[in-house]
Amino acid sequence: MKYMVVLLGSLVAFTLLLMGFVYSRSTLEIQLTKTSYFKNVKNKVTSDMLKETKSSIDDTNKRLMQQRKRIQELTKQIKTVQEAVDGKKAELNTCNNDLSQIKDEIASLKETRSKSHTEFQQKKSDLNEQIDKLKTELEKRSNLCNYINKRSVEGMKLCGIVAVLQAE
Repeated sequence: MKYMVVLLGSLVAFTLLLMGFVYSRSTLEIQLTKTSYFKNVKNKVTSDMLKETKSSIDDTNKRLMQQRKRIQELTKQIKTVQEAVDGKKAELNTCNNDLSQIKDEIASLKETRSKSHTEFQQKKSDLNEQIDKLKTELEKRSNLCNYINKRSVEGMKLCGIVAVLQAE
């Protein structure tokens, strides 16, 4: 019986040892299950975040490509408009050159007109002076003609009486 008690004690000790081992293993399994669950959740969240980030990157890349296309279109339009602007600037320069030539011509014409007007006024005043001198001479002749014999043909011609006699 001694052996039995020892055997039974050993069996109880072995059973208790086995139960402790199973309990520690089940505790370890529960801990590992929790850790695995949290890692799975973490991986799922990370995977979802990665998908959202990839989706955001794809959307951003699409918008970037659209913006690049838009920039290319605008660059082409700018080149076209710049060419038109350059053409208009050249036209403007031509017009400004023409305008300056016309202004120069107008200035020279005004100068010529001024000179012509001055010459005209001078000639007019000279002619008016001559007319006045001739009128005074005519009046002097008229006074002389009063003393000329009116029956003399030559005297009448000089005084202009011939035309008056023929008209009567």
